[in-house]
Amino acid sequence: MGLTPTGSVNVNTPSTGSTPHRADQFDVALIIPAATGAPALVLQTIPVVSSELLGGQGFHALIGRDILDRCLFVYNGAVKLFTLAF
Repeated sequence: MGLTPTGSVNVNTPSTGSTPHRADQFDVALIIPAATGAPALVLQTIPVVSSELLGGQGFHALIGRDILDRCLFVYNGAVKLFTLAF
C-alpha cells in the first residue's frame, strides 16, 4: 500500500515465545460498511501493526478487541457464520 510507518513496537506472539519481535506500526482509518441504508462504522485514526506471521496462515488482518469493543460480535461455530453489529 506504500504507507510510511509511524513507529515500531515490540510484539509477542505464540510463535516468538518470550522473545518479542519488532513490527512496524501505522496510523490508518478503518471503515466497516453496514447494511444498505445504515451508517458505516468509521474509525478515523487507529494504530495498527504489520506482521508477516499471518500471511503464511492465509490471514490478511486480525481485528482486535479495541475494535470489537465498539460492536456486537456473535459467532455461530456450528454453521461457521458470524454477525457484526454496531
